Amino acid sequence: MFLPIDCMSVNKRNMVGSRQLTGVCSYFQFTDKSAVLLLFEYICVESNTLVACDVVIKTFAGEIFAHDYLLLDDGSWRDSFGEVAEELTALLPTSMLTAKCIKTEPIEEFSAGE
Repeated sequence: MFLPIDCMSVNKRNMVGSRQLTGVCSYFQFTDKSAVLLLFEYICVESNTLVACDVVIKTFAGEIFAHDYLLLDDGSWRDSFGEVAEELTALLPTSMLTAKCIKTEPIEEFSAGE
C-alpha cells in the first residue's frame, strides 16, 4: 500500500487517512532458502496502533509477489484481495510460519496523507 510498486488491491493508501505513521520492516528467509519475505508494519504515531502492512515475497526463481493489509474501522483486517478476518495472522501468507526473521529495521515517520 505504501511501497513504490504497483499492486492490484482493494485497499488504497488514502483509506488509512491523514495520519503520521512509523513502523518496522522485518526481513524473513524461508527455511528451504527458496525465497525471502519483507514485512512492512505501519503504526499510527498518535495511537501506537498497527494500521496497515505490506508484504513482498521474492523467490530465488525471480518471481515477486506483493500483498497489503488494512485495519478496518471494526477492528478486522482486509487483504489486497478483499478477504476479511478478525486477526491479521489469518490473512498473512502461511509460508511465514516456516520463515526465520533475520533482520529488522525501523521505518522513518511519514504522512499517510501524502
